[in-house]
Amino acid sequence: MLRSVKFGYMLDFRNPPELSKIGDAEFYAAMMAQVDYADQNGLDSVWLTEHHFTDDGYLAAVTPALAAIAARTKRVTIGTYVLLVPFYHPLRLAEDSALIDVISNGRLRLGLGLAYRDEEFNGFQISRKERLGRTLETIEILKRAWTGERFSFAGKYFKFDDVRILPKPVSLPHPELLWGGMAPEAIRRGAKLGLSFACNLGKREVAMYRDALVANGRNPDDFNVVSNRIVYIADSAEQAWKDIEPAAMYQSRLYAKWLSAVGTAAPNPPDATILRRNSVIGTPAEVADRLAEAIESTPMTELCVAMQLPGLEPRKAMRSLERFATEVLPKLRK
Repeated sequence: MLRSVKFGYMLDFRNPPELSKIGDAEFYAAMMAQVDYADQNGLDSVWLTEHHFTDDGYLAAVTPALAAIAARTKRVTIGTYVLLVPFYHPLRLAEDSALIDVISNGRLRLGLGLAYRDEEFNGFQISRKERLGRTLETIEILKRAWTGERFSFAGKYFKFDDVRILPKPVSLPHPELLWGGMAPEAIRRGAKLGLSFACNLGKREVAMYRDALVANGRNPDDFNVVSNRIVYIADSAEQAWKDIEPAAMYQSRLYAKWLSAVGTAAPNPPDATILRRNSVIGTPAEVADRLAEAIESTPMTELCVAMQLPGLEPRKAMRSLERFATEVLPKLRK
């Protein structure tokens, strides 16, 4: 019997002008239509991802977007995959996230990341060397602020005296926090902090995270592991790849450029064959089989699917989402 997991939907609101001719207002309306469909048709969560100062409109205003989604949905949890913590003032983040949690009646989840692009650190005038320290202090401040009680804090980067944040979140004890990271040190750090795990990695890395939880005296069953995959459904695998190839290659080239700039990946152009093989595409039956294999091989608690790739026509992503909800999910939830 297939292990039970939840299913999420990811959006980054990228609308690259070289691939798309849709205006921002029309494009954002289409993204919200996908959110509505996910909420009304059996998916469990919606996740937003964040970057700044890009040419393709990558979602930067993530907290306003979460608030909009919180107000228009009823069922799905809403989260960040991930929010770039060093660029936020912790008290303002505590205020905004608490309000979103109240609007959603306790459905907020915050995946947290350190950020890595020099352009972003330069734009916000924050030293990249401070990213870990700022993030760790922010996590502690969030937890104290969300109690709704007055508190003081004295750290290296932030100092507050007798402050109080209201409204208090609905979630108890506070909105779920997830750690986003790919390197072994980062994975182990998330477990040490006692945070759930947001990743796009495989069973080796998830096993590393779970082992680290045990090493820190924690029960892995108390934490969520949310993993994501590119998923796209069409009448055939050939048609699916034809639909998404320009968008998938664009996305892969962009991430390769960003990661190579900071020395975490070789500056190699993306390989279309490898990218196609790693994407979960094809007919509903083919996609269901691939996802079932992923679920069985990786001890995740939630599988987040990314269909709206940058530059893909929203109507095609919506059609894939509809087929996922009606033709794939029933097979995975038997």
